[in-house]
Amino acid sequence: MALLVGGLCDNADLRFRADPKKNLMTDTNKAGNNTLLAAQPIYDRDSQVAAFELLYRNDLDQSAMEIGDAQATSELLVNLCTGITDQVEHYRKPAFINVSADFLLSRAFLPIDPSKVVIELVERIAPTREIIDAVAAWHAKGFRFALDDFEFGDDWRPLLEFASVIKVDVMVTPIEQALEYRERLRLEHLQWLAERVEDQATHDAYFDAGFQLYQGYFLARPNKIYGKKLNPAALQLTRVIGELYSAEPDMTKVVEMINGDPGLAMSLLKVVNSPLYRAKEPISSVQGVVTRLGLENLRRWLTLIAAVQASSPEVARLVLVRAQFCMELCQFKQFKEVDKDQAFLAGLLSGSGILLSVEPENFLAEIDIEPAVKNAVLQREGVMGSLLGNVLKIERSVAMKSNMDKIPPILLSLYQGVSQKIQILLSDAG
Repeated sequence: MALLVGGLCDNADLRFRADPKKNLMTDTNKAGNNTLLAAQPIYDRDSQVAAFELLYRNDLDQSAMEIGDAQATSELLVNLCTGITDQVEHYRKPAFINVSADFLLSRAFLPIDPSKVVIELVERIAPTREIIDAVAAWHAKGFRFALDDFEFGDDWRPLLEFASVIKVDVMVTPIEQALEYRERLRLEHLQWLAERVEDQATHDAYFDAGFQLYQGYFLARPNKIYGKKLNPAALQLTRVIGELYSAEPDMTKVVEMINGDPGLAMSLLKVVNSPLYRAKEPISSVQGVVTRLGLENLRRWLTLIAAVQASSPEVARLVLVRAQFCMELCQFKQFKEVDKDQAFLAGLLSGSGILLSVEPENFLAEIDIEPAVKNAVLQREGVMGSLLGNVLKIERSVAMKSNMDKIPPILLSLYQGVSQKIQILLSDAG
């Protein structure tokens, strides 16, 4: 599995699984997952996938028309950028996304790289002056537009300069009329897309007419994308781990991330103004928090607080004790091959199954960390993997109160000390 945020969001690529023989996506992995959205390929003149249209779908099989454009737009974008799915393969192709008039007018932040998306303006959006101004503002930010079910009326003409694609519904608009419109417009920057193509004859007719793009059931039906929906707290933990444990953490992004989560910011301010860190002058800004704590302590506290927010206190305690024990055991054994921070991260990531209800191999597919850490978590490879394996054995023995006599007393004492320390830290972070 991988985060769909690793698709269009955060300047990455859209990725879905495809049948290599038919070049169509497969509808897989429904059991135990949520319906995130649906995707339908758009083909070029060489019968290659040129783009995807992303469509609203939910577990109740409701359409965007049934729940309303505004809610459909919001849910699709959230699921696109936060859902976890194993229906992924690299496709360096743009995605066509329908948005509501309210979303356009709000000038809201769209967390998608403009080069990876085409915003569809459907016929339900009236081309008012306010809409035209909003489209112009989005276009200035680099976003492209497709005119869907374009009626070729004069009131739509102001939008043509911002459009990259015109979609022609072949079930409604006769080909002669479509060609007449195209001849009348004579705009070289526009691509023409024939949608609702349902047989070979229709495809061939529009191919011969020079249309560049094709979409419809004859080519490929929409396929549902299933996956896990992360709650906001779990998503925040994912972002915290991904940024703080990257090879070169961007502290500006870290500050922005904290500023965007009032609860996280207030918890950190409480920590940094506690007797443990308090200086002559209290800290009152997030930048001050980051400066005062430093990267190592910031990693610990942000992970701890985010873990508590993402799960129950009991689960957070278990995983954090495991991670801290990995770090302290690494220091105790004085392993030169393993960095203590990497040991902490390996322990933390091994608990993603109970912390986020996402199996480690799925979670790790999207986190940019050292291969040695991934291999230790997934395969128990290397010194770090052996260290993690020993920690898990001790954890199980303590939890089950079995084979305690086989644990060296000094290691048992170290584990119990870590457990007490985490309990105190959790109290401070609450």
